[in-house]
Amino acid sequence: MNYEAFAEFYDRFFGDFLDDLAFYQGYAERAGSPLLEVGCGTGRLTVPLAAAGFHLTGLEAAGAMLERARARAEAAGVADRIRWVQGDAIRGIPDGPYPMAFIPLNTFLHFDSLEAQQAVLRHLHRALEPGGFLLLDCLNPDAAFLAEHGQVALRGWQEEGASLLLWFEARRVDAAAQRLELVILVEVLNPDGTWRRWAFPSAMRFVWPGELRLLLEGCGFTVEAMFGNYDLSPYREDSPQMLVVARRR
Repeated sequence: MNYEAFAEFYDRFFGDFLDDLAFYQGYAERAGSPLLEVGCGTGRLTVPLAAAGFHLTGLEAAGAMLERARARAEAAGVADRIRWVQGDAIRGIPDGPYPMAFIPLNTFLHFDSLEAQQAVLRHLHRALEPGGFLLLDCLNPDAAFLAEHGQVALRGWQEEGASLLLWFEARRVDAAAQRLELVILVEVLNPDGTWRRWAFPSAMRFVWPGELRLLLEGCGFTVEAMFGNYDLSPYREDSPQMLVVARRR
């Protein structure tokens, strides 16, 4: 996906989403600073965690995302608690050691090959201190998810005066390859009645629960817990998420 161009729309739809904040903050209170966020985007979680008193490193590949993150941190008065780093976690992780790292909102799945996911986990293992926490938020590939193959769905809309913004998603699921090909379609109705349209293709390699556990164990982690939602309910086959809490061995 072209995250440089997508940055503006990311904030429009996800900028105020904080359902997962308590999950990360609860473990951060156990771990302490500094925290590492991989795929920090525009600072959606980084900034409120800094406002709660933590020091963080935010790693993000897209410069446009980081520009918005820096502006958000300045506006919140927490810029001195955050180190922003532009980079790709496949190639490396900013120097630690960290007592806790986290990868929110399916970002881990956007490392869209087995080799890439293993590389990220190995880099994280080196960056975390012994016993350090790693928290992953991954979609649960249940039957309903697999049935979305070939569908186009309206995921959200916003009105701003005479303007209308629509967000569609088209999905193609290849269960054998464990691959989700996703196209986000954004359409904006201008006040003069004309439309502007953007298409943002991306891909994810989804993982099965047992496979994720084996991936983590093979890269030096021990899985401590797996939850199915941000309220820390137990993971089940039909859970909306796989929230994994692992510790570095």
